[in-house]
Amino acid sequence: MTFSIVARDPATGLMGVATQTQALAVGASVPWAVPGYGVIATQSMGEPMYGELGLDLLRNGLTATEVLQALRTIDERPERRQVAMVDTSGELAVYTGGDCVASAGHLVGDGCAALANMVAGPDVWHAMVERFEAIEGPLTFRLLGALRAGEDAGGDIRGHRSAAVLVVRHERTGRPWRDQLYNLRVDDDPDPLTHLGELVDRSIRYHRVVEAFEQALDGDASGAAELLDQNRLAVTEDDPDLQMWRAVVLGLAGREDEARETLGSLAATDPTFIETLRRFGPAGLVPTELLERILPSEQQPGVA
Repeated sequence: MTFSIVARDPATGLMGVATQTQALAVGASVPWAVPGYGVIATQSMGEPMYGELGLDLLRNGLTATEVLQALRTIDERPERRQVAMVDTSGELAVYTGGDCVASAGHLVGDGCAALANMVAGPDVWHAMVERFEAIEGPLTFRLLGALRAGEDAGGDIRGHRSAAVLVVRHERTGRPWRDQLYNLRVDDDPDPLTHLGELVDRSIRYHRVVEAFEQALDGDASGAAELLDQNRLAVTEDDPDLQMWRAVVLGLAGREDEARETLGSLAATDPTFIETLRRFGPAGLVPTELLERILPSEQQPGVA
């Protein structure tokens, strides 16, 4: 009913899982992950035990192979399951039960494992591994590329409806919001992979702007502004939240004319974000005197 891929990037240590199916909300059932320990995909007649207990066992120091072997011994119907895991060392473990609906199978590649059931044929999981190994770049893009290859090879014989990607760090920083890089889902859509890719692009841009905002608040406003420029984040008109964060970074970096121009545009399209920014002063996030210089003048009631 589903095709998925689990992988670890040896250069960064990042671990991820991506999945697509014709069923509703695949992201709620197939992918599991804990930063610093590993990722898991459990599908076919999916059993949550492989996700919940699997992550617990990885936390307790078992390898992916040991975890999968242990859970299969206590599963009453392992022949119905299809499971893949990768741990922080890069060890891969994958299993396809004999009663999974055809075509069903899996393939282990270089740093990845693809698994699929109720798909057009073996070309699906082979194409996923081949594409993953051929793509260069961030792990998330390679995972999405593998899903696209699986879809192009025939995918789920019933069609497509939902997709998800989950990527975590190999080490825990103590800040969970930083350790989980992507947890994005398209639950019900006629073209889930395209929309999932758009969400990934938006997520990258959003988090880089917020990262620059935090860097500016920590005292490195010039470096934060350079970060925005280097990542081509000068244009944020399609997202008022990002316009607001970017204006603050520019203002703190001394680029007040650019900040005023950005906020002037924002006032015309999404004035509630201007009011939000005004509240940053009393909260101590941004100097009040800076806000007075870069924010549009408050319009008096009754004045056109």
